[in-house]
Amino acid sequence: MALDLDSPVHLSHQEAVSGTGWISKRVVTSPAQLRQVTQSASSGSARSLPLLLSVNQEGGRLNALDWPRVAQLPGNLALGAARDEGLAESAGVAIGEQLRAVGLTWNLAPVCDTASWPAFAAVGTRSFGSDPQQVGLLAAAFVRGLQAAGVAATAKHFPGLGGVGADPHHVAPVVDRLDPGALLPFRAAIDAQVACVMVGSHTVLALDNRPALASPRVLGLLRDELGFDGVAVSENLSIRAVHQPLGGLTQAAVAAVAAGVDIVMLDSEISRGRNPPAERAAAVRRRAEVVQALTTAVEDGVIGRQRVGEAAARVQALHQRYGLTPDSARPDWSQVNASALRAADRIAARSVTVARGASLLPLHVPPGKVLALVRVPDAGQRRADSARHTPDYLPALLAAHHRVLQVPVGAPVPTAGPVVVYGYDTRTATAGLSRAAREATRLTELGRAVVQVALGDVDDLAGSPAPVLVAAFSPHRPSVAAVARILLGDGRSHGVLPVCSAPW
Repeated sequence: MALDLDSPVHLSHQEAVSGTGWISKRVVTSPAQLRQVTQSASSGSARSLPLLLSVNQEGGRLNALDWPRVAQLPGNLALGAARDEGLAESAGVAIGEQLRAVGLTWNLAPVCDTASWPAFAAVGTRSFGSDPQQVGLLAAAFVRGLQAAGVAATAKHFPGLGGVGADPHHVAPVVDRLDPGALLPFRAAIDAQVACVMVGSHTVLALDNRPALASPRVLGLLRDELGFDGVAVSENLSIRAVHQPLGGLTQAAVAAVAAGVDIVMLDSEISRGRNPPAERAAAVRRRAEVVQALTTAVEDGVIGRQRVGEAAARVQALHQRYGLTPDSARPDWSQVNASALRAADRIAARSVTVARGASLLPLHVPPGKVLALVRVPDAGQRRADSARHTPDYLPALLAAHHRVLQVPVGAPVPTAGPVVVYGYDTRTATAGLSRAAREATRLTELGRAVVQVALGDVDDLAGSPAPVLVAAFSPHRPSVAAVARILLGDGRSHGVLPVCSAPW
């Protein structure tokens, strides 16, 4: 059963988790309440299997548990910049302990796709980097940490989105072949005994002319060549770009299961709590239609009963290994959240990277002058991005040491001191400089001393003439605090950009 923290369910004793598998953050408003709900769900009715709820808690930009005061870890690209398997494993442990404390024991992470340049919206900082071998080492370490904490890991999006230039959430990508080494991270995760693999919706013509999740050849590659015998789960079939190439939602579900997928994912995008009730009701109906279509496909022999038996056995084994009963151990939330914050601080200190101009730091603010800050608004190009709601921490952190003046984009900067241009998600889908890089260009051409800081994807820095470029990989407080320390001279850059072919 998958957990969508943005979708509705009644929270009575018997209905803490409904047949739809949704829990609404409009109702569940804290980790303590979620813990209570999942405890009730595990014991409120007779169950043949322990309760198993899935969630997206990757670190970085994709985190379902994004309430205030929940420690958020930097994403995978920060771990790639730190180049430390121990940190990656500690990140897995920290996230796993947070999830288990609130009763969530199946995480749809880590992303095993390699990063490309320029990045595209579906991957970006979610990847550990461009080097498949390094990505594999870090992904395997994350898997070990997550599963050591009692939470099933999911390597995604098989057979790898590296080199796919389009966002699979909006279009159906088709590529001729896999990038060299694309399978290495998945092989490493499988060698680390990853519990699940998510199969993507992109088509790799060198393997098959069908989307991966509906391709027996791709599933055969996963099972036979890579030796994976755990649970294969589909990419979210409710996304139009995912199911349309297969003839619609029900047809896509039947094709995926027939090809070798064990669990089809539905509704986590279209049935969010902020959507109108009619849309949510329609999502429930579509789920029932998928169940009926799968049942009919088995009865008609389109899906073999042996195929169903294999899938059921794998899913039951996943429940038995990672599912929760009323007596299952759950760590104390306050302790594991504090531990996660310490892990985030360590990762941030090791990952923030000065890509250009380290010799020009720390910032020199002349006496009587102010440090100008220009926050470039987000372009809003990415979906399902909880990090875009993170508060802007940089002004207060720098104001503790200098007089700070916040200036709107395009406005005159009435001081002779340095200018810090920064943003989280300022690159639009169109080609060219990011909005932040364009602002850095404007100010540089005016003769200002400019530092540009990318709090998200490093693509924001591409083409910028700023003498100092800093990549933080995360807008959360630990990473922004590490940036402030470097700018002020209280810390130094340890990270190395993990993205190949970046034009520095």
